[in-house]
Amino acid sequence: MPSANRIFTDAELEEFQKDCMDLALEAIDRGDLEKAKYWCRKQTETKDLIHDLYLHWIPALLSHIYEKWGEEAAVIACRDTAKNFSIPFARKKAEVTKEGGLRPWIEIIIDLWRQHTMYPGFKIEEDDEKFILTMNPCGSGGRLINMGAYDGALGYKKLKKAGPHTWGEKEVPIYCSHCPWVHEIFPIQDQGQGGQLWVHASPFPSKPGDPCVYHIYKDPKDIPAKYYERIGLEKEI
Repeated sequence: MPSANRIFTDAELEEFQKDCMDLALEAIDRGDLEKAKYWCRKQTETKDLIHDLYLHWIPALLSHIYEKWGEEAAVIACRDTAKNFSIPFARKKAEVTKEGGLRPWIEIIIDLWRQHTMYPGFKIEEDDEKFILTMNPCGSGGRLINMGAYDGALGYKKLKKAGPHTWGEKEVPIYCSHCPWVHEIFPIQDQGQGGQLWVHASPFPSKPGDPCVYHIYKDPKDIPAKYYERIGLEKEI
């Protein structure tokens, strides 16, 4: 019997040591479908709490660098830190597509995005040439824009100067500025042309409510030249 000073029972403390999906699976094994549904709903309700703390931390930190040391310093900070997680993804794409074509790569992306607040509002389509992935909104940059995070009290910065790191655009939200580096420039540097994770067809939401649209070409040779030109390259493949 717990002492009078205890707040939780031993069973509750043990439950705290398991994540929502493990608890849902245990409930299914016991035949308790209502409890399993409870844990699935709890997972959905709480999965974005930590995600969004870090989501705001990144543009806040880059905006701080921008304010203290200028736009160029913020661009360099974004570039140099983004490379650390871009290259492993580029190499993973090269590995899985070499072995199994685009199917396993698409499946990996979808698994990741299911945890990235893309739902509802995510749509994937396929034609003979490419996959079209529409995020409405994107689970990070698009959500920040929809929140009004670049206006009002938060006032995160936008990059005023156009260049390869902004797809040649001006007034790019500072969080979205990692996308040219991570999804296109660094993968090309590491894997060669055609190594992009995807190309940004939109390329970023210019106002609240705009979607992000990615294209993944089945044959890298079909990637239009404009997607190279806007990041400062000429199409060679």
